[in-house]
Amino acid sequence: MNVRSKRLIAIAVLVLLVTIAGGAGFDRWRATRHHITFGALPQFGSLIAATDDVEVTGKAMCGFCYWGEGGKSCNVVLKIAAEPGVVFLSPNEKVNEIEKITGKCANGKVEIKARGIISQYDGHNYLFVRSFEKMAAN
Repeated sequence: MNVRSKRLIAIAVLVLLVTIAGGAGFDRWRATRHHITFGALPQFGSLIAATDDVEVTGKAMCGFCYWGEGGKSCNVVLKIAAEPGVVFLSPNEKVNEIEKITGKCANGKVEIKARGIISQYDGHNYLFVRSFEKMAAN
């Protein structure tokens, strides 16, 4: 191997190391710049008592995107004016139908009237939707 080849290999290795170090530094910088902050969950007052037949009307919103609640991905909650303020919708086929209307990440522009079984878990209300209807869209 001649001196010229060794020099080219050394330059290529240096360029590779600088690129790796620069990428790691950029990742670290990017991670510190984009902190996700969520607003407070608009839950207030007492929860709805568990029952087999309840009707809840509210704006469909994404619990994860707006408040960081309800799991690690998008999920539909109904934001209601009365206590407790929000009701999470338990995943089922009816909720999948609601998501077709609102989109996976609901933005509060569609009002839904849902009927089903309501329960309490971890300080929140969860509604297992049996039926629903779209009330209005903004």
